[in-house]
Amino acid sequence: MQGRQEEREYWQNVELRGRRNMGYLLAQAVCTTAGMVAFVPGTVLPAYLKTLTDSKFLIALPSALDAFSWSFPALFYLYFFQFYRQRKGLTLGLGAFVRGSFLILAVSALVASRWGAAAGLAVFFAAQAVLTVTGGGSLLAWQDYLGRTIPPLRRGTFFGVREALNGLVGFAASLALAVYLAGGGDTPGDYIVPFFIGIALYSASLFLLSRVDEPQWTPARRPERSLRTFYRKALSILIDDPNFRAFVYVRCLLAGATIFNLALFSAWAIDEFDIAPALVAGAFTASAVVGRLLLSPIAGRLADRVGFRLPLLAGVTSMLAVLIIGLLLPLMRPVALGAFLLIYFMAGAAQGIIWVATFNLQLEFGGVEDRPRNIAVSSTISAPIGLIAGGSSGLLVDWFGYQPVIAAGLAVVVAAWLTVAFAFKDPRFRTGLPLA
Repeated sequence: MQGRQEEREYWQNVELRGRRNMGYLLAQAVCTTAGMVAFVPGTVLPAYLKTLTDSKFLIALPSALDAFSWSFPALFYLYFFQFYRQRKGLTLGLGAFVRGSFLILAVSALVASRWGAAAGLAVFFAAQAVLTVTGGGSLLAWQDYLGRTIPPLRRGTFFGVREALNGLVGFAASLALAVYLAGGGDTPGDYIVPFFIGIALYSASLFLLSRVDEPQWTPARRPERSLRTFYRKALSILIDDPNFRAFVYVRCLLAGATIFNLALFSAWAIDEFDIAPALVAGAFTASAVVGRLLLSPIAGRLADRVGFRLPLLAGVTSMLAVLIIGLLLPLMRPVALGAFLLIYFMAGAAQGIIWVATFNLQLEFGGVEDRPRNIAVSSTISAPIGLIAGGSSGLLVDWFGYQPVIAAGLAVVVAAWLTVAFAFKDPRFRTGLPLA
């Protein structure tokens, strides 16, 4: 293993570049968020797909595929990552392919307007296929890239501020989207302009990412040429480290909780509570980003002081609140709009806090060269569960109705809460952090 002195010098270089890098990464996050508001899988894409189909399965599928696409392929990319000393080139190259998938998605609105819903759906899911192939590798490279370029003891604060800025920009962008779609949003053509503005902003964020300065890392290990030996060693952490195993179990439970896909709250609001699609795409998205804006910075600052386990527990608790309110929605018809806004506020807060916590926790099991493995193993194992649970969510709602499926999701989240509360320990206080 690389000497402690060499590792100390590496983190000192990260610290020297920290302020500059965090500035560019925050700017990149703002640009990305402004663009990706047009492609939110829980609100905008369901509203768009409602213009093409009434199938709850197809409406819920992008949200399920979204989590799967960004997670499952990671382990398959892991073997090739060991041959690259730096992460910058990988991050930019794979990021370009991902942005291509969103360009194809934007084109689907043009195709649907000219050649009909069936053609639009075909192009839309072709875009999803490209994202599924490239998303996991892109996210793995990006996460490792950030882990190598942000000072470890400032990651919690950085990601909290990042989520707050994302929330502020997302709020403004979603309000702009709501105004643009006001009185419309019920034809594919209504989404052409937002989609193309979104992909332009998302593509511009790649330039900002290229400005980040990654310190040189000297690998301490030789690449393992044998595929079988490489993956045997990579997966051995599940046997050797019970705490990492508990972390993966929590991620699997959170993925399983998508048995009630949050995108279906949007369909429920439109179909049974007579809430306008434009309001769903705009106001619900705004409520979700405000939740992130207000609570993610608090969670990030808290994490730098006490570790990431407590914020993770808070995020899971917020998910419990979302599903409990969801169960009670039929009793809240006079105040249905307010109840839905509260659901999306809590869901946005939960997703932001859980993302900050899980992103950073997987960086703290081991050293620099262990991080891609930790990210890939936890992501790939949990991804199929999320795909099956989230992908079947629409069918289960068709068969059993909304409330029984919400109750099933609630039971899974309760299991996740109990695991975090009683079986998981913060790895920061078990292994320590590298000195920056």
